[in-house]
Amino acid sequence: MLLIIGSIAACSSSNNKESEKTGKEYTSAYICPMHCKGSGSDSTGTCPTCGMDYIKNDQDNK
Repeated sequence: MLLIIGSIAACSSSNNKESEKTGKEYTSAYICPMHCKGSGSDSTGTCPTCGMDYIKNDQDNK
């Protein structure tokens, strides 16, 4: 249970403003569903922060 709470706290994006969604956690081809800071990749994999599987970014800005 603590692991889940820690993951949610580490990946919280509720404090981000819409205009701040420019990091690779939002613009990469594959992103963490929690948008953890510094996550995101050009290929499939897992988030180094929370361990969730990356998902295809439907809003891919490349």
